[in-house]
Amino acid sequence: MTQPLDGDAALVIDDLVVEYGAPRGLVDLALGRTRRRVRAVDGVSLVVRRNETVGLVGESGCGKTTLGRAIVRIVEPTSGAISLDGENLLTLGSDELRAMRRRVQMVFQDPYSSLNPRMSVERTLAEVLRFHRIRPAAGVGDRVAELLSLVGLAPELAGRRPRALSGGQRQRVGLARALALEPTFLVLDEPVAALDVSIQAQILNLLRDLRDRLGLTMLFIAHELSVIRHMSHRVAVMYLGRVVEVGTAAEVFDHPAHPYTQGLVRAIPRLTPERRHRKPVIQGEVPSPLNIPPGCRFHTRCPKAQDICRRIAPPDVALSPSHRAECHFPGP
Repeated sequence: MTQPLDGDAALVIDDLVVEYGAPRGLVDLALGRTRRRVRAVDGVSLVVRRNETVGLVGESGCGKTTLGRAIVRIVEPTSGAISLDGENLLTLGSDELRAMRRRVQMVFQDPYSSLNPRMSVERTLAEVLRFHRIRPAAGVGDRVAELLSLVGLAPELAGRRPRALSGGQRQRVGLARALALEPTFLVLDEPVAALDVSIQAQILNLLRDLRDRLGLTMLFIAHELSVIRHMSHRVAVMYLGRVVEVGTAAEVFDHPAHPYTQGLVRAIPRLTPERRHRKPVIQGEVPSPLNIPPGCRFHTRCPKAQDICRRIAPPDVALSPSHRAECHFPGP
């Protein structure tokens, strides 16, 4: 899906492909079959403008986490380009990559697994500051206290280890660690999925406040549409490795054009009794990424599917200057 560029673009992803080698079973080994390739991200193009939050939503396994990890070079893309402020991140050498990681940070879904269980909060933050030489040694303690205050953690928590913290507190530590590098761009991978609903609201409000105070640009990855709507200026919807719809939050939620997006929006829980016990809106199972259907990859589950959908890849349709969908029959 192509997207128009403008001078305010911070991150530009162009035709990005990320492939993995699928594990081989005993039958594959016995027959000498070569390892098959899985395209977790299949030709994604996306623009994130400065000081904007783009929400990336889709079912589990659609490739959204892989896309986020490719941006910060945790996984290496197979082809395509990722540019930050006009600089191609995929051509950087080791020294340049280290400098880039100060500008682009990732906050992970499970804060406990991403923190060293043997290190206190203070030591976790201090180590980042010392390794990247962000503060002179004499100023590290003061900066740690500033970071704790920035994410709403009490000073007395500095000496605690991750196991002595709540889930919400651990996520705040993970956020403080990312902010210690003074980044301009954050990739947030399901940052509230493992938290209780009441704690989710606190973390989301904190993220919005930090975005406004620090001028951050964000890619916010989630599968819960209510969270995406609360956080995002624009929304991109992924299905089987492709971005199938992108637009402003109002366009995507109030006027979804792709049948997959329409199904996701209709599946948002409602309080009205007649809608609480309805049948699943999106029928069927997600096809295996090892066997992606021809034509439109959503046609096996789409209520609008016609013969052309089974044979020909869908066009990229511009519904407005900011709203696009990959579909033969977009709209209501």
